[in-house]
Amino acid sequence: MNMMDMVMAMIAVVFFTTIATVYNRSMLIQQDNLNDATLVVQTTQICHSALDEIDALLFAKQLAFSDITTNYNFSETRNYDFLGTSFTVTVQAADCDSLGNILTSPPVNNAFKTVTVTVGGNAALRHSVSLTRMYTKTSMYI
Repeated sequence: MNMMDMVMAMIAVVFFTTIATVYNRSMLIQQDNLNDATLVVQTTQICHSALDEIDALLFAKQLAFSDITTNYNFSETRNYDFLGTSFTVTVQAADCDSLGNILTSPPVNNAFKTVTVTVGGNAALRHSVSLTRMYTKTSMYI
C-alpha cells in the first residue's frame, strides 16, 4: 500500500465517521422532538379532561354556575404512572366579561366565567400547556 492509498483510506474513514455522527445526532434530535410532542398531546388531554369535567357537572346540574369560581381555583400535583411522570395541574376560574377579559369587580349576577387549566412542572416538558374555556350562564345552568 503506497502513500496515496493510505491517504484515500483515511479520507474514507473520516467521511463515513462524519456521516454516521451526523445521522446519529439527527436521530437523537428527532427522538427528543417526538418525546416532546407526545408530552404536549398528553398534557393537552389533561387540560381538556379538567374542562370537560366542569361541562359535565354543569350539564348534569350538579354544579351551580356561581360555584365555578369557588370550586375550581386550585393547584395540585398529579402522578401519571402510565407515563412514568407527574405534572402540576393548576386550575384558575374567574369572572370575566363577554370578551373573556377578567373582571376585578364583577357584577352580582355575572353571566360569564373563564376557566384556565395549566399543566406543567415536568422537566421533560419544554413549555407549560394552558387551555382556557369561557362559560356563559344560560337558563340551563341556573
